[in-house]
Amino acid sequence: MSSTSEKGHAKNVANFGVIINFASGYGPNYNPSNPTLAIPALEAKWEAAKEKLRTVKDTKEPFDSKTGERQLLFKPLRPLATKIINSLIAQQVPSTVIKDARTIIRKLTGKRAKELTQETEENKISVSQQSYDRLVDNFEELIVLAQTEPNYNPNEDDLKVTSLVTLHEKLNNKNNEVKIIYVPYSNAMIARDGELYDQETGLVDIAYEVKNYVKSVFGAASPQYRQISGLVFSRPKE
Repeated sequence: MSSTSEKGHAKNVANFGVIINFASGYGPNYNPSNPTLAIPALEAKWEAAKEKLRTVKDTKEPFDSKTGERQLLFKPLRPLATKIINSLIAQQVPSTVIKDARTIIRKLTGKRAKELTQETEENKISVSQQSYDRLVDNFEELIVLAQTEPNYNPNEDDLKVTSLVTLHEKLNNKNNEVKIIYVPYSNAMIARDGELYDQETGLVDIAYEVKNYVKSVFGAASPQYRQISGLVFSRPKE
């Protein structure tokens, strides 16, 4: 399911409230045989959808905060890796070690070969998470390389192996914190998408059913149908 912005989800829910108001205003002329389209059922659906949006918002805020913390912590990693290889060179370690270090650093400093233009909200997060996982793993690989090289003994505190090991632990822990806090946010998005977009039972499909019912009762050229025909309910692209 391709990404629909939070604004798009909210617009669907807001327009559903508008269509309920119009349907209620038709009085006894709005009398569908399908209980799903009855005003009380529509109102219950609307409340459930609003609750799902609130839950997404409530779980997204701490997730965004934690990912921001992770971004700041990881930001110096690539420049630090460059300093490490320069230190290795300065200490005249074997050329094979330098070659291995360059290979690792290319992994650390590399970017995705191709940015996708249409990704689901969760896929974007998944790709980002995999990127951070690789950074943690590649940094550990660089540390192991430095640990096993007897000539690597820099005077700079931030380049010492003990400091690098401590930093790696912090990076790994912060990355795991993001994974943990993502779970309720991910579950909230799944629940929201089900409430809004499930076939037949989702808010958007029900909205279209209401439109069709009003058109069948009052006619396609009726002022009643014109009131609601322009209300937009968008489905995420598959």
